[in-house]
Amino acid sequence: MDGDSESYSENVELELDRLIQRIIWTAEVKISLAKRPERRRVRSTIANCLGFGRSKEEPLGAVLLVLDELIANAYQHTTTPGELRVTRQAHGTLIEVTDDDPDIENLNSRTTNLLGQGYHGLRLVAHLALSWGVRPEEAGKVVWALVPAQMYDER
Repeated sequence: MDGDSESYSENVELELDRLIQRIIWTAEVKISLAKRPERRRVRSTIANCLGFGRSKEEPLGAVLLVLDELIANAYQHTTTPGELRVTRQAHGTLIEVTDDDPDIENLNSRTTNLLGQGYHGLRLVAHLALSWGVRPEEAGKVVWALVPAQMYDER
């Protein structure tokens, strides 16, 4: 019986370690965009990571739409996309996309009037996110959006 007890304890310990690692993985996910991975693969990876422990009220679809748009913009408008960071926070999911282009003013001036021609993707981001913006980073900039944790009709 002692051997069974030890084996059970080891199994429980291993399972707890596995779950803890999975929870840590879902709290913050980082994916390199330097080699421009296919956006569908990035979405699939993020959906898998964020799906663990997610309540039915969390809008995973909105998160995937916003991150897809931010990645598409980095692929289209910069020479070297950097990294995608997705972090669960108390009020929602923070999505950050880094790139090597330090020109924040150009992006700010293009987005001040989202009702103008083009910018459909950024209008989508502005509609789905609680807030979004751009900030400088060491080797370029970060474009970020905070997608709410609850359904839109509850806000």
